[in-house]
Amino acid sequence: MRRFATRSWHFMDAYHRGLNGKQAAWAAKRYHGHHVLPDSILSELDAAKIL
Repeated sequence: MRRFATRSWHFMDAYHRGLNGKQAAWAAKRYHGHHVLPDSILSELDAAKIL
């Protein structure tokens, strides 16, 4: 149950930051142990060619 809650929180945080579904899925997978995404997520998406 906790894993579902954390994954849901990742997607909510990603959508709040303006990411689309593909970007949100990548970020949720990469930061699976954290409750929120880091502020540098946009630069990491650009470096990974996902933006």
